[in-house]
Amino acid sequence: MNLLSRQVFEMGFIFDTLYILIVSVCFIYLANIIKNSRNGWQYLNLADFELPFVSIIVPTLEEENNIRKCLRSLIALDYPDYEIIVVDGGSKDRTAEIAKGFYANVIIDQNLPTGWVGKSYGCHIGYQASQGDVLLFTDADTEHTPESLRITVEHLLSTDSTLLSLFPYQKAEKWFEYLVGFMYFLSFLGGGPRNNINNPYDKSAFMASGQYMMFSRNGYEKLGGHMAISSSLVEDVALAKLCKEKELKLYFVDHTKIVSTRMYPGKFMDFFRAFKRAIWGGINTLPFWRVLLIICWLLYCLISSYFLANSIINPTNWMVWDFSIGIIVNSVLYLTWGVAYYIYWRQRGKNNALFILFYPLAMVVVITIIIISLLNGALGNKVSWKNRYYSTKKSVKETPSEIRDKTLKKSKRRRSSSSKFN
Repeated sequence: MNLLSRQVFEMGFIFDTLYILIVSVCFIYLANIIKNSRNGWQYLNLADFELPFVSIIVPTLEEENNIRKCLRSLIALDYPDYEIIVVDGGSKDRTAEIAKGFYANVIIDQNLPTGWVGKSYGCHIGYQASQGDVLLFTDADTEHTPESLRITVEHLLSTDSTLLSLFPYQKAEKWFEYLVGFMYFLSFLGGGPRNNINNPYDKSAFMASGQYMMFSRNGYEKLGGHMAISSSLVEDVALAKLCKEKELKLYFVDHTKIVSTRMYPGKFMDFFRAFKRAIWGGINTLPFWRVLLIICWLLYCLISSYFLANSIINPTNWMVWDFSIGIIVNSVLYLTWGVAYYIYWRQRGKNNALFILFYPLAMVVVITIIIISLLNGALGNKVSWKNRYYSTKKSVKETPSEIRDKTLKKSKRRRSSSSKFN
């Protein structure tokens, strides 16, 4: 073997070894997540009179295409005692008008204070107007099955949770809507095993979905509510992390169809802006070692397609294995990434066979959005959502402490001394 051939062989061996190492790390971690993600629903089978009063708070902005379907499902809930509060941020469309037609308590407040993100402020305003012992914050693009509220309330009570969050089933029709699954697969890898998420003493694992977040009122106030994370671009993850920091009980469920959603039925730019905003904020909440594991899965995705193509086109250049073994091994490793994604997403959202088979093409779009989001955040540029602009820089909260005291006092006056939920 001449010098050039030896160098090629050694370089090929190094590439193969690194590839196998990355794949091994990925699947050891994935196996650990699956093994420790077996929590299910818990029921109390309470009579109607034993169930607490629930305030359902829906923050909205330009949601005329979604709000009717959402409210129709909310008024059909099989639950004895609840109120619906819609907090609109000043929509220019018919959102508020449609909501009033469902006899919801509609609050319009378009004066967004400095230091607040619009959705969190809407949730905060809804909380101030609420009467419930249990608070449910849900998005205007969600649909709820009739039994969903009873199931989640009983689970909240039975687990004595401060925050119960579930990840709605994700519907999809347009090509870019299928990319949501890949984004949440990476989020799933970063959040950690569900049993760890639901362990109040494991502060490294946390996850929540802002599309469905249920709190005991006492727990919400102990956290400081949305006021405590007013400037966060990802209020759901920020509240979940705050739960862990205060060693309060967080419970996350991420495979259920009792609530469903179609997040971005409009244009690709809606999808792009949403994740451009969320990725930077989400990455900042994760421990560094979990970020490294996400990077391993991204590398695995890119390298697997390269190695498979290389084993077919030029088997003697970079591959240690001979042609027949190389193409079989690399085909298996390539397909395994797609299978891992399919197994994760099949109970969480609508799948598309082409996206699973040719996942590197989808991931190129996802990785591009991730890079843009990270660069945008690192440079401190603003991000936009529904004609509102937010800074990616960490800011000092500008809300005076007097507002916090006033909010808590107002809440206490609303509460009955005979509250059924403590």
